[in-house]
Amino acid sequence: MTAAAPEEAAAPPEEPPAAPSREELLALIGSFPYWYQRIYLGHGVYTVPGPRLHEELWRRIEPTLPADLGGASVLDVGTNAGYFPIQTKRRGAGRVVGIESVDDYLRQAEICRRIWNVEVEVLPIDAHQLDRVQEQFDLVVFTGILYHLKNPLHVLEQVGRLCRDAVIVETECIQDDPRNGVHVRQGPTNQIEVKFCQTGVMKFIEADELNGDGSNWWVPDVACVLGMLRTAGFRYFSAASYLEPTRLLLLASKQQQSILNLAALR
Repeated sequence: MTAAAPEEAAAPPEEPPAAPSREELLALIGSFPYWYQRIYLGHGVYTVPGPRLHEELWRRIEPTLPADLGGASVLDVGTNAGYFPIQTKRRGAGRVVGIESVDDYLRQAEICRRIWNVEVEVLPIDAHQLDRVQEQFDLVVFTGILYHLKNPLHVLEQVGRLCRDAVIVETECIQDDPRNGVHVRQGPTNQIEVKFCQTGVMKFIEADELNGDGSNWWVPDVACVLGMLRTAGFRYFSAASYLEPTRLLLLASKQQQSILNLAALR
């Protein structure tokens, strides 16, 4: 794996406080067969060339965050190499926990955490095992996860249990289109009839037809995501934002006065 050259993106405003030499960094990066997240590790070295989707996601999220998170606690579901824990710690978060089930990503997250000298706990569990987490967090980061879940509503309900305030959701989605629709029975008792419904649906992915990736299971539309979040206990929502035509970004909160400025999402 070739690290990004310094000119491929502007360096962060500060160098990581515990970066080893450039040669050591390149060796560390090259010791893994694959990196997904692009993280700056010092001396002009990034884990992979950019830009990457999570960087654009952070750029969109930043205006919704307070200038200082003031010690707020953060849970990152599917933390990968720990990009969002590092960013939130640099913005003043307090306790930060990531969960990750892939061994190489767990090792990468530990390397990146140590280089940035941030206190982040990473638990080796899968998103379907959130019932093993027994504490609440002010903010939950839930990006690039929903469409990989066999049981998305169950996991979102666990997210709701763990979240005191707000969640950041980013997912593959069905594009809104007036041609979309299904015919389904609806109505009160004794008045049930088949109706044409254009929203509130989710497409099942049986094999690897989405990106050749057998870990993709469900693609919801926006109304479906909103409905599942309401079921999980969230009551206040941002407008839907899109990183790409089929990549939805949505903020949701349980609190009217939230840590996130929902109206600031663009």
